[in-house]
Amino acid sequence: MTQAEPQAKLAAFEAARPAMFGMAYRMLGTHADAEDVLQDVFLRWSKADRGAILNPAAWLMTACTRRSIDMLRSFARARTDYVGPWLPEPLAGTTASEDDELSFAVETAFLLLLERSSPRERAAFLLHEVFGLAHAEVGASLGTSEAASRKLVSRARAHVTSGRQRARLDPDRQRALLAAFQHAILTEDMAAFSAALANDVRLEADGGGKAAATSAPVEGRDTVLAFCAHARKWWRGYRWTVVRLATGYGAVLYDGPVVVATIWFGSNDGERISNLYIMRNPDKLRSVGVTAESS
Repeated sequence: MTQAEPQAKLAAFEAARPAMFGMAYRMLGTHADAEDVLQDVFLRWSKADRGAILNPAAWLMTACTRRSIDMLRSFARARTDYVGPWLPEPLAGTTASEDDELSFAVETAFLLLLERSSPRERAAFLLHEVFGLAHAEVGASLGTSEAASRKLVSRARAHVTSGRQRARLDPDRQRALLAAFQHAILTEDMAAFSAALANDVRLEADGGGKAAATSAPVEGRDTVLAFCAHARKWWRGYRWTVVRLATGYGAVLYDGPVVVATIWFGSNDGERISNLYIMRNPDKLRSVGVTAESS
């Protein structure tokens, strides 16, 4: 091995890191699990015969995809036994510009719909629809045929498109909705926040059995407003900070230096709140806390 080879290997890995992290996060739904995948891939990459690998980026994405599938399968029982609603971790910062056509694929609603697919269906869909690989390349990555790739992607697409039509809230609208929500909590004036809710709004809170949260989704405008009125005494006692997430803007709530919750919204029409997400699981608040402190 020449002295330059380790540096070349590291450079190739770092060049592929953003795409690999994006793949692993979309497969697994948490920052820590995605980083675990990348660590495993790096160990394999460091031992691989670089001279026998014609396309390092493809090799690395294949290794990342297969490791993500293995981890997702191992998580199946844990997801089944999860306490209360399971939500993907709100990803700190932004992995793409707001105009990037790939940014839709970190939306919470999209990832929840993708949960309905099998690990291989999910992987095939992401590789083809999000990362733009041809079916022959997807098949090679998954160790199957081009025809099988088409079937896997088709099945996953059926799950993803079975949900309601969605629209993204633009950044100014996100900030306005967060301001209306905070105003409602701090002043007990719920009028503006109530008007911003869709009639069939759905609230989901993920505590993972480690923090207090709803045991089931809360649905309907009146029910969500009643929940917020009841939770007001808890929420108003914390420091609020608005931060940039990969899905847009969200509110991070602090108890002293400790992040206790992240709150963010989804929309079906680009104007009103159709989904209100609350993350309380401390294992899924770490990266957001770092961003909030530095903002």
